[in-house]
Amino acid sequence: MKAITGFFMAWGNFCAIPCPCKKWDEKARPHMLVMFPVVGLIMGILWYGLFLLVDAASIPRPLAAALLTAYPFVVSGFIHLDGFMDCNDAILSRRPLEERRRILKDSHVGAFAVITAILLFLLFYASMSSALERENPHIMWSLILIPVLARTMSARAVIVHQPLSTSQYQKIFASSKGRRFKWAVSLIWLLAALLLIGGGGLLEAELNPEGGPGLFCTFAALTAAEFCASILSGAYARRQLGGMNGDVAGFALVWSELAAVISLAVI
Repeated sequence: MKAITGFFMAWGNFCAIPCPCKKWDEKARPHMLVMFPVVGLIMGILWYGLFLLVDAASIPRPLAAALLTAYPFVVSGFIHLDGFMDCNDAILSRRPLEERRRILKDSHVGAFAVITAILLFLLFYASMSSALERENPHIMWSLILIPVLARTMSARAVIVHQPLSTSQYQKIFASSKGRRFKWAVSLIWLLAALLLIGGGGLLEAELNPEGGPGLFCTFAALTAAEFCASILSGAYARRQLGGMNGDVAGFALVWSELAAVISLAVI
């Protein structure tokens, strides 16, 4: 089945964990995008598992925050961070459009990429540390679904927005069949959002039956923040670069996951 092939394609392309079955079928590329969030679910389960491990081991909070910060970048093979840095190099150069596109494709790392990556890790680490300081382990199970929500938004953007001429996803955008996959990806996002928000509400009701909305509001705000960050950052990058590609998808994905972790820290 193409769905199974697409799953292993997504695993092999977007996850650093060795793929047990290496497959590739160009016709299954749309299925790869649909399965992208499923790979995110595997990453999220392991992310939450890492939290449980560092919590059980009573690892000092700064080190625990550092491990939980590094994990999403390491497990993805830094591929989305690469897109984030490439886009920042191009956009912040403030050059004409064609020059920005040339910089986007350039394999060299520029100053803007390095500076924004440092700021990203500072914000991510500070937010994760603040979330751990809340000493509420129940909010941390959202780590399971944060990667799913981010990847559904990025996959949908790749399918529905005009690609750059150099993008590997041109055929998907041009194909009416490929564009119908946006509904499958949208459904996955909706299910993940309902599971996160609804699960938070049920958990809060069980833990504190006479209390306020608590986890429900936290997870609803997290979902909204992640959604808005993906939409706004993706739209900004597409406007600055003249279209959609994998780098823009990675740029939006990194911003959306950062927004989610910030939400855990402050809401």
